[in-house]
Amino acid sequence: MKKIITGLLMFIPLQIISGQDKIITIQQDTIHCRIVSVSPTHIQYEQKVENGYIIGKLISTEKVSEYLRSPQSAEITVYDYADRQKPKPVRKHYLGFGLTKGVGSYTTGLWNSDWDQDYLGGGIEYANRRGDSEIAVGLNYSTLYFSVPLTAKKYFGKYVFIGLGVNMGYKQDDGLCAGMFVMAGVEYVLENGFSLSLAPSFRYSFMNLTDSRKNKNSYVIANSGIDILQHAVVSIGIGYRF
Repeated sequence: MKKIITGLLMFIPLQIISGQDKIITIQQDTIHCRIVSVSPTHIQYEQKVENGYIIGKLISTEKVSEYLRSPQSAEITVYDYADRQKPKPVRKHYLGFGLTKGVGSYTTGLWNSDWDQDYLGGGIEYANRRGDSEIAVGLNYSTLYFSVPLTAKKYFGKYVFIGLGVNMGYKQDDGLCAGMFVMAGVEYVLENGFSLSLAPSFRYSFMNLTDSRKNKNSYVIANSGIDILQHAVVSIGIGYRF
C-alpha cells in the first residue's frame, strides 16, 4: 500500500510538469507556462515564480517560433487565428529587383564628366533585417557605370524607412567613383511576402578618382582628379521577403 501511495505521489508532479504549455521562441528557448490567450500580436501566459506566486506575462508573437498546448490544458481565447497553433513567421530576409532613374544632376570640379548625365539602370538587392533595421547590399548596372551600394535602413512603423549608404562605381572606360547617399522610401508588403517599393534618394559622389589608359599589358594613369557630383535618384522595385 505504501508503495502504491509513493508511486502516486511521484506520478502527480510528473503529470503537472508534462501538463504544462510550452512557448518556443525564435532563439529556440522553451518557456514552460500556462497559456491564457493568444492574439495576432501577443501571447499572454502565466508562470510560477520562486516564492510560489503565479504571475502573468506577455510575449510578442514576433519573438515566438511556435507554442504547444498540453492535452490537460483548459481552453484559451484565440483572437483572429482560426485555430492556428503557430504565429506568422518574421520575414527577416529580402531579395529584390529594381530600376533606378536619375532625375537631376550637376557637377563642380576640375573638369566636366559624363558621369553627370541622367541615367536609367537596373539592379538586385539582398537585405537582412534585425529588429526594425536592415543591412542591404546590391549590384547596379547602367550604360554609364556598374556600382555596388551598401545600405543601412531604419524602419519607422511598418513600411516607411530612411537609409544611409555608400556607393562604389566603375565606369566603362576605367573611371572610378565613390560616394554616399541618403534615401527615404515606402515599401508595401503583401500577405504572401511579395513587396513593392519606391525610394527617392540624393547622392553625393567623388568622380574620376583615376583615369587610366591601357599601355600594352599594363595600365598607366594618364591623369587624375576629382569631380564632385550631386544628383537626385528615384528607385522602384519588386521583391520577396522570407
